[in-house]
Amino acid sequence: MSLHSDAATRERLATYRKNTCQQCGAWLLAPDWSEYVSSRCVRHTWSCDDCGYQFETAVIFSEPEPASIAA
Repeated sequence: MSLHSDAATRERLATYRKNTCQQCGAWLLAPDWSEYVSSRCVRHTWSCDDCGYQFETAVIFSEPEPASIAA
């Protein structure tokens, strides 16, 4: 019997199925570079170790909800 901790760990990550190479579908752990663009935007650059494909993504955060003040 062997322990497959690598696969088990990947399956538990919330982002596992989201971070894949757009060319070959390989799993990508983390971006090569992240850049703060504004208070609501972060840009990531990625490269795939399997096929060498490079691409960029951007994460846009929604406007924060205004704080309600209890009277």
